[in-house]
Amino acid sequence: MPKHTIRRLVLVAFLAALATPALAAPIVTTDQGALTGATDNGVDSYKGIPYAAPPVGDLRWRAPQPGPHWRAPRDAAAFGAVCPQHVTEGPIARANLLQSEDCLSLNVWTPAQHAGGKLPVMVWIHGGGFTQGGASVPRYDGAQLARRGVVLVSFNYRLGRLGFFPHPALDDANFGLLDQIAALGWVKRNIAAFGGDPANVTVFGESAGGISVDLLMIAPLAKGLFAKAISESGGLFGPMATIADARKGALDFAAKLKATDLAALRAASVAQVLAADDDDDDDGPVIDGKVVTEDPMAAFVDGRAAGIPYLTGTNSDEGAELRDGQTDWVAKPFGDKLPALRALYEKDGKLSDDDFHRRLFSDRFFAGPTSRLAAHAGPPVHVYRFAFRNALTRGRGEAGVRHGGELGFVFGFGPLAVFAPPQDIAVQDRMQLYWTNFARTGDPNGPGLPLWPTFEGPSPQTLVIDDTTHPVADFRKAQFNAALRLWSQPAAVP
Repeated sequence: MPKHTIRRLVLVAFLAALATPALAAPIVTTDQGALTGATDNGVDSYKGIPYAAPPVGDLRWRAPQPGPHWRAPRDAAAFGAVCPQHVTEGPIARANLLQSEDCLSLNVWTPAQHAGGKLPVMVWIHGGGFTQGGASVPRYDGAQLARRGVVLVSFNYRLGRLGFFPHPALDDANFGLLDQIAALGWVKRNIAAFGGDPANVTVFGESAGGISVDLLMIAPLAKGLFAKAISESGGLFGPMATIADARKGALDFAAKLKATDLAALRAASVAQVLAADDDDDDDGPVIDGKVVTEDPMAAFVDGRAAGIPYLTGTNSDEGAELRDGQTDWVAKPFGDKLPALRALYEKDGKLSDDDFHRRLFSDRFFAGPTSRLAAHAGPPVHVYRFAFRNALTRGRGEAGVRHGGELGFVFGFGPLAVFAPPQDIAVQDRMQLYWTNFARTGDPNGPGLPLWPTFEGPSPQTLVIDDTTHPVADFRKAQFNAALRLWSQPAAVP
């Protein structure tokens, strides 16, 4: 089929999906007021619900405050704005989403027939390096997972310097994480009205969202807000900076704004904040003694993470984004140990420098740390490796699944499902069943699915999801151990 014909068919499918009229959903009453949503194909959705007060003016760089109340039923048919960020490429840019500092809203999808039910709840935390992303990105649509019998919640949280700012004059630093905790608090108080069980909440996320999941598992303020956790391609890039370590970057940022006090900082426009934040590499969580009380890897290794069911894993080519000729920095920290390390990676065949560095990057920053976290998270733990290349990826000749490549299989293909080959649909169904089974019971296994053993014992098993799905004992154990030897000396990304 010619490419222009395929593109036309895809466009027609999207337009048809968008043009399908949605009916009014039943009115739901929360602790802030009543909401009206929309019903479409067996799923009720309620969007743009403010879970906290707008963090503007004097509330900028403060912990989230209680959200507004309303008397008449509030229209919840449309998403709220995403939090301010630089957007030049990726799903946010393609979706052309509205940005605003008034962005602390969440969305709920629930099966239309949920009266009296206590359905499992899945709360999604989007990725984007703590500087980009939003809950309204089209690929995070929760309808398909809701049709699997869960209540799906997604939300926005503050990003970049508006979300993570360890300035000495402020009472907090990890405002984005405090937003996440506030959203989970809203879910606990209100999700029963949508048919969800507040005692059966699974928090799940990818990339920065996966890291957030791991941080919430050690956060005292998040205790009791969720019962299970899924971290997709989270890893942990190195020992986390303390608030004292990060002070200089915060003060340098304030100097760019020519702000000598908090009043001046809060008076700066969003455009000015983003301009000053343009080349700042220090955005992200820090050990603040309040939300993050210690280094997360140390907390996991020493058994201080939440003792709850935990599912985690990575994709087969997390390093695919590294450009040819710009990968040497990955190998430099290994010094004279590099030849032995390379021999370990090339035992099945010679690799180019760039391919070797990509694999080392994937293990050093993603799969290796994920495996270490899993080994110490406490039972029950399930670990996956997602290696299934969809039809598009195969057509481009890609060797593996890049960062974020599992998301379409977790959330579903939506209108594009009509173009997906049967094998892609089968893997999508398998992933969604594993994820929703886990949310329901803490065990991803179920009828018709390949057995997924727990990650425990002297030879823990990882479920490899590829053309076939099967567990593998000691998956890449030698490479992970070698790549992690420099954990205390993380590579400096240029």
